Amino acid sequence: RYHELAEHFPNSHYVQSQMALASYNMRNFNSAQNLFEKILQEDPYRLDNLDTYSNILYVREQKTQLSFVAHNALRNEKYRPETCCIVGNYYSLKSQHEKAVLYFKRALQLNHQYLSAWTLMGHEYVEMRNTAAAIDAYRRALDITQRDYRA
Repeated sequence: RYHELAEHFPNSHYVQSQMALASYNMRNFNSAQNLFEKILQEDPYRLDNLDTYSNILYVREQKTQLSFVAHNALRNEKYRPETCCIVGNYYSLKSQHEKAVLYFKRALQLNHQYLSAWTLMGHEYVEMRNTAAAIDAYRRALDITQRDYRA
């Protein structure tokens, strides 16, 4: 459906980001990453959905690119939940789990209903072997969206 919109609005970063999210949710990380990189190249100040892009970079262990995206997000707008999740993913990839949790908590201070932050924080608590906190974070994520498979 977004492909039809892309034909009519080929320069719309919103449509391109929705296509990237769809690719991500279908586990087509190559396509999603390419779309996010195209969006960032054309609009380096855009932060919408870049937390999903940082998830892709995290899974693919692309530390250098994730570092670039994190620094860029901090420089552009450090008080956005997306920025905090991107930086949290960066610290998680560096195995600095306490710092990662700190940034996910900052994201939740900015938006208490931010699903990605709850889920990613749960993952960090698992890495830190804090089962009770992980379960709590996952439950809070499920309270927001019960159909989210990541939590």
